[in-house]
Amino acid sequence: MKMLSNFGHLLTLAIAVSFILLAATTQAQEKLAPASAETATAIGDSLGLSPLAFEAFLADSLQMDSARKVQKNRQANLRREINALSRTPLGSESLEWHQCMDIEVERAGRSVVQRFWFDDKLQEGPFIWFADTLRNDEWLWFDAEERRMATLFLNSNQGNYISRKLAEMSRMMGNGTEVAKKKASKWKVENKGEPLRYVLETEQGTYTLALGSKSISKATAMVNWLKLQPIEAFTLPVDVKKRPIESLELRNSEGLLIYAFNIQNTQELEPAFTIDPSSIQINDPERSLNVIARERAEKKKLEETSE
Repeated sequence: MKMLSNFGHLLTLAIAVSFILLAATTQAQEKLAPASAETATAIGDSLGLSPLAFEAFLADSLQMDSARKVQKNRQANLRREINALSRTPLGSESLEWHQCMDIEVERAGRSVVQRFWFDDKLQEGPFIWFADTLRNDEWLWFDAEERRMATLFLNSNQGNYISRKLAEMSRMMGNGTEVAKKKASKWKVENKGEPLRYVLETEQGTYTLALGSKSISKATAMVNWLKLQPIEAFTLPVDVKKRPIESLELRNSEGLLIYAFNIQNTQELEPAFTIDPSSIQINDPERSLNVIARERAEKKKLEETSE
């Protein structure tokens, strides 16, 4: 009987605790309900307004992007027109070279091989060559008559004039080297055999020059090439007019090599190396913007008249 009494007390206590927990839960839910409703309303308002605000922002952005794109296209078209007017044909007549030579040049501890094209009909130029045969997509060009130096990219029929001042400072348009007019000169014959060897003592150091067998076309080509090298000017013996230079070296007073070159080979070209200067468009950085603007206005006027 005592056990049943204890069990009854425990059951009563459990039921009382359950009622207390149920009441607390209901009260908590009633307190949280208004806050949740308000939050839901705020979220709904936010979701209702955000798309409108985003659409307005998007519209403004699209207008700005469109205006920016139009301006960008205008600038690109203007640049193309200016570039077209600032570029001029390299020349008007097709040119051919029937021979070329490879020359190894050593200077400042660096060795490169240059290729120089020459022809009997172009002894006065224009001249064209590789400054380095490893970079055989870029030619150097010098028009002695116009006194213009340029880099050419024949694969794309384009090029760029080098400013006269820069070319002259670097002696790329002629270093001033000359050929003696008479037999008598400061050069001394060191060997009369083959090759004919000369020696010259100067303030820069000692020059040693070797000449090959008689060939006027090759001799002229070597002198032309040497004049276009970025070195100090000096006077060559008169024999270089008939006998091509095979090698040249300059050593200082301590015997250190300053500059040297030697011919590696000479080739007859069949077919000839040919270019059409009229198809090569050259950018000229020295053309005045006023000239370009005037030409552009004249071109536009002609187009309007023809229409």
